[in-house]
Amino acid sequence: MADQTLPPLAVAVKSLIGVGLIDGGDTVDLRFAAPDGQVIAVLIPRPVFADLQARDLGAPWRQAGLEQTS
Repeated sequence: MADQTLPPLAVAVKSLIGVGLIDGGDTVDLRFAAPDGQVIAVLIPRPVFADLQARDLGAPWRQAGLEQTS
């Protein structure tokens, strides 16, 4: 069987436009504006998002309020 591994994917974003909880609060819905004006949505399991928030990224982290969006 041929290797089905996909190459890494990188997407450019311009700004964060929304953060919310979906799927009963189990998933974080991040919405970004792309440089071309399109909207990019990224769905992240809440434990993975919490891990990302906990990492020291070398800069002050501004806490974003999570609001239920659906």
